[in-house]
Amino acid sequence: MPNLEPFQDFLPIPDVVEPAANNAAGHRLTIKAKVKLVKLHKDLPPTEVWSYRMAEGVVIREGSGASYLGPTIVVNRRNIVKVRWANKIKAADYTPGKLPYEVVKVDPARVSGIPQNVPGKEGALSVAEDELRAHLQNLTASLVTHLHGGRTQADSDGWPDNIANTDQSADYIYHNDQAATMLWYHDHANHVTRLNVFAGLAGVWLIRDDEETSLDLPDCDFELPLVIQDRNLDVEAGSFTGKLLHKTEVNGGPAEFFGPYTLVNGKIWPKASVEPRLYRLRVLNGSNARTYRLMLLDAQGTSQHGFIWQIGCDQGLMQNKAAFPADGLVVSSGERVDLLVDFTRLATQSLYLWNTAEAPFSNSAITANPAAELAALKNDPFTGNPTDADRRPYPQIMRFDVEVAASGVSHSLPPDPLWRRSRPPVNLSANMPIRLMALVEKPPLDATGTAMLVFWEYMRVASEPAPTGADIVNFTYVHPATGLPVTEAFWKAAEEFYDRINWKVHLGDTEQWYIVNVSPDTHPIHVHLVDMDVTQQYQFDLAGYTTNATNPLPTGTTEIDGNTDTITSLSAAASVPILADQAGPKDTIRINPGEMVGVAMKFSPFCGKYMYHCHILEHEDDDMMRPFVVVPKSVPHHGH
Repeated sequence: MPNLEPFQDFLPIPDVVEPAANNAAGHRLTIKAKVKLVKLHKDLPPTEVWSYRMAEGVVIREGSGASYLGPTIVVNRRNIVKVRWANKIKAADYTPGKLPYEVVKVDPARVSGIPQNVPGKEGALSVAEDELRAHLQNLTASLVTHLHGGRTQADSDGWPDNIANTDQSADYIYHNDQAATMLWYHDHANHVTRLNVFAGLAGVWLIRDDEETSLDLPDCDFELPLVIQDRNLDVEAGSFTGKLLHKTEVNGGPAEFFGPYTLVNGKIWPKASVEPRLYRLRVLNGSNARTYRLMLLDAQGTSQHGFIWQIGCDQGLMQNKAAFPADGLVVSSGERVDLLVDFTRLATQSLYLWNTAEAPFSNSAITANPAAELAALKNDPFTGNPTDADRRPYPQIMRFDVEVAASGVSHSLPPDPLWRRSRPPVNLSANMPIRLMALVEKPPLDATGTAMLVFWEYMRVASEPAPTGADIVNFTYVHPATGLPVTEAFWKAAEEFYDRINWKVHLGDTEQWYIVNVSPDTHPIHVHLVDMDVTQQYQFDLAGYTTNATNPLPTGTTEIDGNTDTITSLSAAASVPILADQAGPKDTIRINPGEMVGVAMKFSPFCGKYMYHCHILEHEDDDMMRPFVVVPKSVPHHGH
């Protein structure tokens, strides 16, 4: 197996751009998706990727290093920005560009170890065995861009069927009327999101406001975007080709993509030179499926978490700083964390950003030994464990080298509270709408397939009578406003994306959604348009299920394995503490196996058709996504 040495490339920093101001046209940007040649590591040949490139706008800070990531777009709160997203992906003039890598499935029975832990196509199903492989070899770029976390009107939100093919474009309007935060833009085309994002179509979008500016947080060279993604690489004749490879498993393996190589800002295991001063790290997990449990280690493998504070999450600054968890900070696909790291007392050291999370992630206790892993890496920089059952053969992410001296006076750690104006509390009421969904694993279609997951979306019987033959569950929960137990009947109304739209939400209403995970894996759930407040978190009691003995959950939890058709009874059980990083303003939340999470959301300021989905992109593409519609209260829309 060929090897790559870590910490050889400097961390790339994308260009920082802002819209072009024009009195007639307002604030404008044009972003073109194009084919680009990049080197993912200094020892790899250049390879084609797909990349967002600015065609209209203003570069306010030039980047460093080549990356497939799009520019970091900076806007001010409430600036209305018109963006033209143009699909210019071509192999030659007027020829649509094909996907710049292969997509294969591997049967673990054909190879030794864990297929996803190693590069190359060994053991892959042939074109004759895998119809999708042949089809994807001719896949051309069909794109839809979504501003993840944006409070965006529906016709600019990136509905997944609103495809722009090569030489077509979409003009979107973003109002940016939300608190300062780090959003990200990425492709969202139906059934191929995982492939388009994997090809490189992602970038950072920063909203600034006066409240954030008043805190005098680290900026410019001392504010680093860190977009973390995992990838696999193709091999021919025992050597890397430089090309990406999307490889998953069949016959019981996970259908999600988990690559052995971790990239930060588009480079495999980079290094960054930092000064001994306070830094702001804007971290995004942009991976298709992998969850990270982040740790910062010194050269001996000892955690340095006493020098890190979390000050924000998906939707902006938290009310107060949070200590970095002793066991590491969990970040799932689509989540962002805003960190302050004090390198002042870490001068002349090398520090290692490390991952201790297994894949698929199930929120299991840490079994990794970071100190031993780091010692092995330093002893042999090519150290890896392709047979590692947790699909984490290379735990390293990147290295920080702290310089001897600072170039100027460091920023200071801001006092609490971080927000000068407290975030308005969510308005919970006794008559607020209650909705229910379950995250359910469904069995493969045949003996060679792989289980995937769906939402079971429910309707309240009191709101709409159940049709004949519908599956009904008696759901007992603690009402978020009254604190009293309530039992209601719900019926299963949908599980696939194109099933009928059931959830019509009134504009301006605050609703409580209960999300129940009866699958064996953690899922990051993203709801478009809104901020999310986690109000409750429980283990649950469940009836009408069959335990999957071949893939059991942790002791004390239960699941549906897809071999039963209904849940008959569901109730909240022991309360689970809400972690600090999930208690802040969110747009993507983690639902662990065996947990039921209550989320309150106010649906404003726009009407229209939106969606919620799992942000594991392989799940999303396989229909773990459902629409909902926001409608004005004054307009009759059902039962009229």
